[in-house]
Amino acid sequence: MKTLLQSFFGKLSISLILVLAAQSLSAQVTYTDSVCAGSTDVVYGVTGAAATSHYSWFLNDPTAGTIDSTVSANNGTIEIDWGVVAGTYTLYVVESDQYGCYSDTNSLNIVINPLPTVAIQADSVCEGFSASLTFTLTGTAPWIIDYTDGSTNFTDTANATPYVVSLPNYNTSQTVTVTGLTDANGCAADPSGLPNTPVIIHPKPSTGAIYHY
Repeated sequence: MKTLLQSFFGKLSISLILVLAAQSLSAQVTYTDSVCAGSTDVVYGVTGAAATSHYSWFLNDPTAGTIDSTVSANNGTIEIDWGVVAGTYTLYVVESDQYGCYSDTNSLNIVINPLPTVAIQADSVCEGFSASLTFTLTGTAPWIIDYTDGSTNFTDTANATPYVVSLPNYNTSQTVTVTGLTDANGCAADPSGLPNTPVIIHPKPSTGAIYHY
């Protein structure tokens, strides 16, 4: 039931926005957002947050992330440490003013994108031939792949998976290591999960001289 004061002042109206740490609360309104799994200290706020009001925030699934409401005195700004389970979640906020009146609930749908992953496998070849290196990727195309053979660094853009490249002609066996992976969502692979693989180069046999009995 509305209070007389609420009828007098009208419904409070707030617009929920994503506020990047470097932005002010005058950023444009948005009702959708996406983050990478495991993102931390992501800042959210409301436009024109009133100093005399208090803001209550909650998620439709509490396991989606952890809300830190100690960022501002009246909770007009919060930070969220997002979890690692991909999916679509909803962030809600309600304003209560100095007269004890409550706003309608505003919401922001947030998609948690999974971190990309990569597996690699190289051919074993004879000396003088180029080995093929195959990347098997998850996430959203295209991907930016950084990898190295220990002496040369490579950066490739993969538009599909699997992605196959030809390595240089090595004289001896090498190890190729993926050093970075980012997908189209701007999500980066967990560095601890980046793989390496041996590139086996079989030396040419050394054939003896021809002789005559």
